[in-house]
Amino acid sequence: MKKILAILGGGIADRPVAELEGRTPLQRAETPALDLLASRGEAGAWRPAPRAESLLRELFGFEEPLPRGPLEAAGLGVELREGELAFRADFVCLRPGTTSVVMFDPAGLGLSDQEGGSLAGYLNERLTLGPGEEMRLLPAGGNRAVLTYRKEGARLSPRSAEGFTPPDEIRGLPIGDHLPGAGEARRFVHFVNDSQMILAAHPALMERAREGRFTPNSLWLWGGGERPRLPGFAELLGGRRVSILSSSPALAGAARLAGGEAVALDGGGKGAAEAARRAMAGSDFVLVWLEEAAEASARGDIEGKVRAIERLDAEVVGPLLLDPGTEGPCRILAAADGLASVESLARVAEPAPYALADWEGGELHPPKAPGGLAGLWRRLRGEGGRAPSGPLRFSELLCETAAPLTPRALRRRLLES
Repeated sequence: MKKILAILGGGIADRPVAELEGRTPLQRAETPALDLLASRGEAGAWRPAPRAESLLRELFGFEEPLPRGPLEAAGLGVELREGELAFRADFVCLRPGTTSVVMFDPAGLGLSDQEGGSLAGYLNERLTLGPGEEMRLLPAGGNRAVLTYRKEGARLSPRSAEGFTPPDEIRGLPIGDHLPGAGEARRFVHFVNDSQMILAAHPALMERAREGRFTPNSLWLWGGGERPRLPGFAELLGGRRVSILSSSPALAGAARLAGGEAVALDGGGKGAAEAARRAMAGSDFVLVWLEEAAEASARGDIEGKVRAIERLDAEVVGPLLLDPGTEGPCRILAAADGLASVESLARVAEPAPYALADWEGGELHPPKAPGGLAGLWRRLRGEGGRAPSGPLRFSELLCETAAPLTPRALRRRLLES
């Protein structure tokens, strides 16, 4: 069984940017390692799901939806009890619009970990609970947190956790159209409304307001649900042992819930190459998911995104192409996890580039083309990548060469012998 090393560059793909003379940050960046993988292997396009939890579901073949809140709770080491819900909770900045309140900044204007933890503690002490209610707000870094809720003797309807739109999808839009309409969710709308009144009295936020500065002024809930009952990775991937390396609590939670290993990285991936080699020694499928470029996109930082892509190439992809940490052959994938626009500060549902090669003894070569009906169907549809006839750049231009693979199709490609 061939080992698999998959490297996902969060947010590295983009649309052309005027400040870069019509190039994308990925086209502007120097990426010799990614270019080598594309030139020596198979390169093309795939169509990843727009959110990490959906992409994980499709890439690994989970049938059950993966709500973000329970994944992040598991990533923080929280064991949800029967009937307990978990939501992803963000500190956001809302502002009055022309006719209603709008989502001004879904990232809370750049809260530090310490500031986010302080606000979570402030709300924990002041949010009013009714008889039998239990609520915890757990800081998860920056403006991010996880809210867990349980009511003694009550089994909440699944509809009570539905209806909130992720805040980054409604930047600049009225929030009223993106709150739950179901009566079962009313309790969680109240948590959002109550948080606004409580945060308005926070001393540090009041000081910011007096100075004329915008402040995070509301909690926003989304991705709610109970703990999903997931099959093990070994069942889904032909007996393979899985390690997921990332800075995301959601990815760590998915690894733990499906019986895999979760390895924490910093956002920039410092030490990621060595951590991946250690994981490859004991696992059969290692996923390294790095988000530094996506974070630069969310800030609108074009040059920061270019530098993040270059660090990914030089500090992670390049060293792992030289030594992926396994003595035998392995298959290496590098892919963008979707398009993250540095100009609109949003995820874009468009195809993204990937490159795939087999590694053995320090050499890269294209993986064997799929055979049988699957291979014939793929050729007829013009899907996926093709072995190059010369040097290639790893960039969004790869998406113009063939119809994109789905995440499930890319998973099959990874697992093919």
